[in-house]
Amino acid sequence: MEIYTLELSFPYDESDKPWIRHVEVKESFTLEQLHTYIQEIVEFDNDHMYGFCIGKSPKNRSEQIPVSTKLNEIYPLTGYKLYYLFDFGDEWLFQIKKSKKRVAIDSSASYPRITKSIGGNPEQYPNYEE
Repeated sequence: MEIYTLELSFPYDESDKPWIRHVEVKESFTLEQLHTYIQEIVEFDNDHMYGFCIGKSPKNRSEQIPVSTKLNEIYPLTGYKLYYLFDFGDEWLFQIKKSKKRVAIDSSASYPRITKSIGGNPEQYPNYEE
């Protein structure tokens, strides 16, 4: 069993504050499990539709991938990235990149787990009146 290191981020430009999480998951992790884990990480209410797709950029994405798909059925992705879209109205778009570096299973570790964190979580429902 292989461990995948994934970088979760929002596609952003220089004017945005970066939000990045590096996580380690087992290669057999499904996209549905990844959805649930991302929801836990960002502390969103899991109350909207979501989907995963592959593309070269955030604007150039393919059809949705079934959520029962395992990560080891998707990777390696040469020249493409995996995207997770949550809430089709507000369009919270996450970019997911897999590290090429191999990670050995740590028998004392519990997976999935966060290994690096940059930036604070966004507010799912910000109060724009403030």
